[in-house]
Amino acid sequence: MVAAATNVTTGVLTQHWAAAWWAFTVVVVVIGGGLQAWLTVASDHSAAGGRQRIRRSKIGGTARQTMPGPGEQEVTRSTISGDLSQKQGRWSDGG
Repeated sequence: MVAAATNVTTGVLTQHWAAAWWAFTVVVVVIGGGLQAWLTVASDHSAAGGRQRIRRSKIGGTARQTMPGPGEQEVTRSTISGDLSQKQGRWSDGG
């Protein structure tokens, strides 16, 4: 069945080049639109899952981590002699 449909489609497209170009254009636009949508959604998710880490550090002053959106902030095995400040989310003071 699939082979017969492929045979008929190939015959029509090779005999009618205008139809072939229209089919090609539709396929390219559909695939291009699908890829654009997928990349947009993928980049939104990767930005939303940000990660900031301070690991195995000796800080003689204040350590600050700020992240404007959702994600993960982590401090492990570190010595901080000053303050540790972590801000996350949208804050009204501009940062």
